[in-house]
Amino acid sequence: MNDPVPAPGAGTAGLDRLLSPQSIAMVGASDNVGSIGGQVFANLVRAFDGPVYPVNAKGGQVQGVTASTSIMDLPQAVDMAVVAVPAPHVPAVIEACGAKGVGGVTLITSGFAEAGPEGAALQDEVAAAARRGGVRVIGPNCIGYMNLAGGVMANFALPPTTPLPPTGPVALVSQSGGFGSYITTKAILAGLRLGWFVSTGNEVDVNIAAVLRYLVELEATRVLMVFSETLRDPELFIDAAVRAAELDKPLVLLKAGRSDEAARAALSHTASIVGSARAMDAVCRQYGVFVVSTMEEMLDLGMIFQDGRRVRDRRVGIMTTSGGAGVLLADASASVGLAVPELPEDEQQAMRDVMPVPFYGSTTNPVDTTAQVVRMPESFEKVLNAVGGSRVVDMILPVIWAAPGPTTDALIEFYQSTAKPVAITSTAWLDVLQEAGVPTYTDPQRAARALAAVAQLSLRSLDFSTLSSWKPDRVRAESARALLSTAAGRPTVLESTSKEVLAAYGVPVTREEMAHDVVEAVEAALRLGGPVALKVMSYDLPHKSESGAIRLGVKGADAVVAAYEDMMAEVRRRAPDAVIEGVLVSEMAPSRLELTCGLQRDPVFGPIVAVGLGGVLIEILSEASMLRAPFGLEEARRLVGDMMGGRLARSPRGLGEAEQVEVARVMVGLSELSLELEEIAEIDVNPILVADGSVRAADALIVFAP
Repeated sequence: MNDPVPAPGAGTAGLDRLLSPQSIAMVGASDNVGSIGGQVFANLVRAFDGPVYPVNAKGGQVQGVTASTSIMDLPQAVDMAVVAVPAPHVPAVIEACGAKGVGGVTLITSGFAEAGPEGAALQDEVAAAARRGGVRVIGPNCIGYMNLAGGVMANFALPPTTPLPPTGPVALVSQSGGFGSYITTKAILAGLRLGWFVSTGNEVDVNIAAVLRYLVELEATRVLMVFSETLRDPELFIDAAVRAAELDKPLVLLKAGRSDEAARAALSHTASIVGSARAMDAVCRQYGVFVVSTMEEMLDLGMIFQDGRRVRDRRVGIMTTSGGAGVLLADASASVGLAVPELPEDEQQAMRDVMPVPFYGSTTNPVDTTAQVVRMPESFEKVLNAVGGSRVVDMILPVIWAAPGPTTDALIEFYQSTAKPVAITSTAWLDVLQEAGVPTYTDPQRAARALAAVAQLSLRSLDFSTLSSWKPDRVRAESARALLSTAAGRPTVLESTSKEVLAAYGVPVTREEMAHDVVEAVEAALRLGGPVALKVMSYDLPHKSESGAIRLGVKGADAVVAAYEDMMAEVRRRAPDAVIEGVLVSEMAPSRLELTCGLQRDPVFGPIVAVGLGGVLIEILSEASMLRAPFGLEEARRLVGDMMGGRLARSPRGLGEAEQVEVARVMVGLSELSLELEEIAEIDVNPILVADGSVRAADALIVFAP
C-alpha cells in the first residue's frame, strides 16, 4: 500500500508514476470500441510498450487481452490505472487502488461535483479514499491524458482509429476535457508538435498548476499551453511560471470565466472558484506568462514558440510579391511594437542584381519582388536569403500564395537553414509547410503578433528575487497592530490612524494634527502654516465628501473658524447619528499630478497592489496597473514607468524618474503591509499628490477583513 497523500492538490509528489507510468491497468475496459471504456483501452494498447491490464467485472477477454475481475487480482501493482466505471462505484475502486499500491488514477468518470450536491459528496469520498491510499488522481470528469513520448494514450480525445501524431516539444493542459480535445485536434492540424495533452476535469487532487510544475521540468517539453477555468493552487502555478521563465520555456494561458456570465458557467461546469480576470492578467504579466484571449491566438504562439528561436532586437524583414501586402504587413508589425528598418544600400544593390528584369518593385523593406518572381524561383530563393541574412533583420515575415512547388520548397529550405524566427503569411495552410514545422498564418496581424511575442520572450527582464528574499518585520507589524487596535471591532480605520500605519511602512503622508474643537483646529492650522484641509474623523463616515465632512484650501484663523463651523453644521444635518472623533487638520501639499494606490485581496491570488491616476479621474478612466505581493522596488518602478503605455513617464508633465521611484516605494509599502497584516482586507490611498520630485498620501482608508 502507498503512503497517504497529505491532502488534495499535494503538489507534484508521486506524479511520475501517474503521468509517466511503466505499467497500466484500466478499470472498466470494454470490448465495445464505441464506448469510452473500449476507446480508451484501444488507445492504451496501440501505443504503450509496457504491460496493459484490462479490469472488467465479467473477466474473460477484452480486445484480445485476458481481463482481471478486480484491481486486487492484478499480477502486479501498476503505476497508473484508468478508471471508467459508474460514479457510485468509484470510491471503492480508489480504495482498492490504494490497497494494491497503484501509483495514480486517471479518473474519466463524470457525475461528481459538476452534477450537484450528491455528486459533490461522492467526490469528497473519492478524495478521502485517495488520501488514505496515497493515490494521486487526475479528474474526475476529464477526458484523460496523452504522453506521446511515453506511449501513454490514456484518453478518448483522439479516436483509436486516428494515426498517432508525431511527438514534439509542446504540452497542452486543459481543465476542460471536451474543449481540450477540440484544441488538441486544431493544434495538430495547425502543425503544432504536441508531446503532451492533459485534461484535469474537476481536479479532486491533481490540478492544472501541479501538471504544469511537473511538465516544466521535462527536458523534452519546451512550450506550455494552458486552458483554465480556475486556478486552485495559485502558489504552485506561480512557482511553475517562475520555473518556466528560468528555463526559458514560454507559458501561454487562455483563461475562461472572465465575465460574470462566464464565471457562472465555469461554476456549473467544474465547481470552480473564479477570481478577478484583471488580477489574473496582472499576475501573469508579473511572472512572464503570455495571456491570450482566443484559442487561435494560443495556437499561433505555440506555433512560433515550438522551434525555440530567439532574437536580439525587434527588427523584422518583410518580403512580398505585392506592394499592398507589404504596406499591410508593415502596419501590422508597427502596431505590435516591431521595427521595419530600411535595408542597407549594399544589401539592396545585391538584391537588385537578382531581381526580375525589368524590375518595378522595391528593395528597401518591405521588399516587393513583384509577381514576376513567381516565374523565377531561383530569384525568389536568392532574395529570400538576402532578406533573411540582412544584418539589420532579426526575424522574417514572407508572404506567399499557397501552392506546392519550387517556391514553397525554397521557403522550407530557407526556414531550416536559418536560426532567425520566420512567420509566413499564406493564403492557406499547406501540408508540406505544416510537416516541416514552418509557422504559417493566414492573416498578417496574427503573423506579426506571433513575431512580437518572440521578441517579448527574448528581450524581457524578469526578477523573482523578492519571492525568496522577502522576510516579515515582526516588530513593525506589532507596532502597526497597536495603532489598529484603536479601531478594534469596527469595519474601517480612521484616516488619521490609517496614515500613521502607512507611514510605518514607508509611505510618505501629509503633515497633520488632530483637533477636538475649533480652538485646537486654529492652533494646528497656524503650526502647519499655509492653506490646510479640515476633515471630520468618524467611523460612521468612511467617505467624507458624501456627507460634507471636508473643507479644502482653508487659510488664516478666521477662515479656519468659519470653515470648521460650517462643516460641522453640514455633517450634523446630513449625518445626524455620526459619532465624531475629532477633526483632522492637514497641510495642503502641492500637486502637479494625482495618483491612487490601493490594496485588494483577490480570492485566488491574494494581495494585489494597484496604482493608477487618482482624484476624480479614477472613476472616469478606471485604468490601473497591478502587482501581486511580494515584489521589489525596481519591479514596481518598471510598472509605474509603463503605466498608460509609458505615456505617463514620457510626457513632459508626467512622472519624473525620482517621482516614479517614490510612487514605487508606496506600492512596496502596501505590499509589505499586506503580507504582515493579514487582518486588513483593503486599502485605498487616494489621492497621492505628486510634485517637485516627491509624493505624499493626502487621504487613506483601511478596511478590515470581515
